[in-house]
Amino acid sequence: MSTKTIAVDTRVYERLAGAKREGESFSKVIDRLLTEMGDAHTGRDILRGVEAFPPLSTEDAEVFLGVVAENRASEEWEESDLR
Repeated sequence: MSTKTIAVDTRVYERLAGAKREGESFSKVIDRLLTEMGDAHTGRDILRGVEAFPPLSTEDAEVFLGVVAENRASEEWEESDLR
């Protein structure tokens, strides 16, 4: 099997390391997480997959919430979309 080298942000590395199971390589943890996400059929399934990751840092959470707020502000929402 061939391999590829990729670069990831330190925060991403830390989250992947936190999701690793004992004896699991980074390739295996990435494959497992992608498979779990790919097999998700509902929001509940997706949230269960996300549980494998360590919690976001305060800084990352603020960035995430900022992106959500920016996207909400840039879209026109129908009231029925918000229910």
